[in-house]
Amino acid sequence: MAKHYNTTVIKHLIEKHGLTRRFITSCLKGSRNSLTAETIRKEYKALCDKVETALI
Repeated sequence: MAKHYNTTVIKHLIEKHGLTRRFITSCLKGSRNSLTAETIRKEYKALCDKVETALI
């Protein structure tokens, strides 16, 4: 089953870092291992938490 990511957060990360959607989703899946990938994973989690908090 495919994992669904928050597209708003993905778009924000694309704009902020100037990376491709494919690279960002690869980072989130864990198939990329670098400092940038680690940063993307942490930022994605933090932004999703903020979005979730705002919706509650």
